[in-house]
Amino acid sequence: MAFLNSIISSAGKILGMPKRIGEEEFKAQRRAARDPVTRSGVCYVPMEGFESTRHYEDKQNLHHLGRYEWAVRVLGELPTRGTVLDCASGSGYGSHKLAEAFQRVEAVDHFAEAVEMGRERYDDPKINWHCLNVAKLRSVFADESFDAIVCMQTIEFVEGDHAFLDDLQALLKPDGVLLIDTPIRKHRVEKPKNPHHKRYYGVDEWLDMLQSRFEISAFQALPQAHFLEKCQMPSQGSIVFCKKS
Repeated sequence: MAFLNSIISSAGKILGMPKRIGEEEFKAQRRAARDPVTRSGVCYVPMEGFESTRHYEDKQNLHHLGRYEWAVRVLGELPTRGTVLDCASGSGYGSHKLAEAFQRVEAVDHFAEAVEMGRERYDDPKINWHCLNVAKLRSVFADESFDAIVCMQTIEFVEGDHAFLDDLQALLKPDGVLLIDTPIRKHRVEKPKNPHHKRYYGVDEWLDMLQSRFEISAFQALPQAHFLEKCQMPSQGSIVFCKKS
């Protein structure tokens, strides 16, 4: 099997095909990692140099990388792409992708080691890195600062979820766009097994929370919904396109 994999890898290089990374190879490199971000398991860390869905077939990598690839596709069509907030930027791979579409990216995360990893791996003149709790965004950024906000797998960590959504709404410019995602369950779950998460929402509660503040699109009404299907997203109800009216 190892010999066969070597032949396939060599053929891929000759033909200019992307390297394919299996789930077990990805898990093995995570187990072997010595940096505090990967070892903590708090945020997703892709294999360095392989930050694209074209390298993977397993759901974990497709879901994490696919969310940001989808965001770049959707936000790249906005008429104004001045400044975007990457809210809870983690290890920084998503901020680097967003820099392809925006003049400036404000990358915010409270995990200092993750912010440092972003600076080391994915720095770009367009990106400003901030070590900051997302509950304190408005202590740093003025209202109506952003053309877009990307907030993936974040609100479930936040104690004051309704105040957090109010802050995101205030930080957006008129007609600004919020792309937001969270784990969804059939019914609300208090105190999930993940000790870092505060709650999980049922889909109706989740959509109602957002619809009370924004114009929203979900499920098949999402822009580029076919790309999310390609990334095997289990419930597109977890991902919502929000526009500030």
